[in-house]
Amino acid sequence: MNMHRPEAGPLSGIRVIELGQYISGPYAAKLLADLGADVVKVEAPDGDPMRRWEGNGTMSPQFAAYNRGKRAVTLDLKSESGLAELLELARTADVLIENFRPGVAARLGFGPEALHALNPRLITCSITGFGADGPYAKRPAYDTVISAVGAMYSQVVPAETLRPLGPAFSDLLSGMSASQAVLAALHARDARDGSGDGEHLEVSMVGSLIDFLTEAASTYLETGQVAGPDSRPRRAQAYACVGSDGRAFVIHMSVPEKFWVGLVGVLETPTLASDPRFSSREARVRNYDELDVELKAITERMPRQHWLDRLAAADIPHGPLNTVADLFDDPQIASMGLVEEIVGPDGAALRVPAPSTRFHRSGRPELRAAPRLGADNGAVLGGFENRGGEHRADTHGDGAERTAAASAPTIEGTTA
Repeated sequence: MNMHRPEAGPLSGIRVIELGQYISGPYAAKLLADLGADVVKVEAPDGDPMRRWEGNGTMSPQFAAYNRGKRAVTLDLKSESGLAELLELARTADVLIENFRPGVAARLGFGPEALHALNPRLITCSITGFGADGPYAKRPAYDTVISAVGAMYSQVVPAETLRPLGPAFSDLLSGMSASQAVLAALHARDARDGSGDGEHLEVSMVGSLIDFLTEAASTYLETGQVAGPDSRPRRAQAYACVGSDGRAFVIHMSVPEKFWVGLVGVLETPTLASDPRFSSREARVRNYDELDVELKAITERMPRQHWLDRLAAADIPHGPLNTVADLFDDPQIASMGLVEEIVGPDGAALRVPAPSTRFHRSGRPELRAAPRLGADNGAVLGGFENRGGEHRADTHGDGAERTAAASAPTIEGTTA
């Protein structure tokens, strides 16, 4: 059965307006598009800055990743005509997502109060770096800053390393939090006999990060213990090893004693079992660094595949330590259908990661490439009155409609 249809998915029929730039807002809307929502991305005439992250200046790989499955229009939201057209879009929308700094949307005339006066059923979602109030609220917020303030780097970067680390943790987590909140708000609205009003949602990047670090945060608040990069691997009894061929893999023993017993058998090193440093789980937690050295010394004697085969036979949790390039050659990933081929913006075949969730009844929409700048101006905005001639038909042959205000500046004060 083909589960992928143009009009499919649990959010089919839901219209989302995205006023997003960079990652957090666009990623939230992309997740909703993957579920079947009709997402209209509204960009300034010169486009989302993520388009220019790298590549040809209009369709960076990063922009393509966060904006697939959407339609795209260009509006100068600092102009009266641009604001009027945005408000027309909002009249019939279910959701509007933005990631400007606090107060910017209201100052420009499309804050939640103004939007809800136009469309009481509209759900508005604001993603900010540090929330609406507080000493940091009005600061520009990018992932590196939030990941530092929110203690994420302290959990993944050794103190002696002192450098930012990818991926964009707080951007992605706040996007996920926003999409989850939108889904809950849609349910709450429509569960009221279909006559319920929408509401305004506030999602902060730093709050989403703290929520993600719930184990480290809760442990500190309860016990005063400060977690670091090796705190969880130590408790989880997780180790990274390297075979004689230089290829790495991981082992995760968790709590069950059977995994330790099985590992000793796989390694054929009975002295480990009799070593008092490793005689119990708590002993292994205390002496994590010593056991790490022992395991590395043993596993470097044989190639990785030797150990992977033996670990699999013994039913011990393990896996290859893949790079991104390795990931898409992994037979398990291939068997799960987590990569799909779509038609790219230039008409060529393009491989993309597929959504991780399968809906066996409602299915999901066919994946579509990220849109070119202004590609849907005519289809989406063409019926509005009072356009004032601002938008022109496409004369560039690439599906993108240009605007007379092409040099208008990007709205100041967006978060990442």
